[in-house]
Amino acid sequence: MPRISHLQLQRRRTDRVNVFFGGEFAFSLLLDLAVRLKVDQNISDAEIAALQAEDSYRVGLDRALRWIAVRPRSRLDVERYLADKEVPPDVALRILARLTELEYLDDRAFAQWWVDNRSAKRPRGRQVLRHELSTHGVPPEIIAAVTSAVDEPNAAVALALTQAQRYRTEDRATFNRRLGGYLSRRGFDYGAVREALAAAWQAVSADSAAGDDQAADDGAFGDLGFSDSDG
Repeated sequence: MPRISHLQLQRRRTDRVNVFFGGEFAFSLLLDLAVRLKVDQNISDAEIAALQAEDSYRVGLDRALRWIAVRPRSRLDVERYLADKEVPPDVALRILARLTELEYLDDRAFAQWWVDNRSAKRPRGRQVLRHELSTHGVPPEIIAAVTSAVDEPNAAVALALTQAQRYRTEDRATFNRRLGGYLSRRGFDYGAVREALAAAWQAVSADSAAGDDQAADDGAFGDLGFSDSDG
C-alpha cells in the first residue's frame, strides 16, 4: 500500500496540492480534497481512485459551469466539451446529471434561445434552423416545436431589406437572382423568398425614384442660378 511521503502546495495553482509517494510525484488534488491526507499516511488504490474521481468531477463541473456561463449550451455540446477535456465517461455522466439537476442543461430552453437569437441577429429560415439545432443534438420533437412558431415571411422581408441596397444597381432579374439566392441559402422557402424580393425591390425602387426627384430639383435650381446649399 503506498505511503504519502510529501504534500506540496502548487506554486501557480494554489488551490491544488501535489501528492508524493517515496519522494516521487504521484498525482495532484484540489486543496479541499487534499486536506484529508497527511504525511506518512498509507492509502489504498481504491482510496486513490476515489479521490481522483472526485477531483476530476469537481474540476470538470467547474469548467462546464464556466463554459455554460458564456452562453446556453445543449446537452450534446457539453458532452462533447467534456470529452475534449478528456473527462472520464463515468465522471462526465455525473457532471451532466448535476448540471441537469441545477437546470443548466435544458435542450428545449437552449433551442428556444437559439431561434430567438438567430431571429434577432442573423435571421434564418426553418430549414437552416432545424439543421443547426440537429447538429447540437436537440431532439426532433423539440426542434419541430420551437421552429413552428418562426415567422418566416417577416424574417425574410427584414433580412432582404438589409441586403437590398447591395443590388440596387442591378436589373430586376439579376436583383431577384442574387438576392433570392442569398435568402435561399439561409433556409427561407420559396414563398417567403418571393414575398421578400417584392418588398425589397419596391424599397430600392422607391429610393431610386426619390433620388431622381432630388436630382431633378437640383437641376432646376441650377438653371435658375441657385443651388440648395445657397444661404
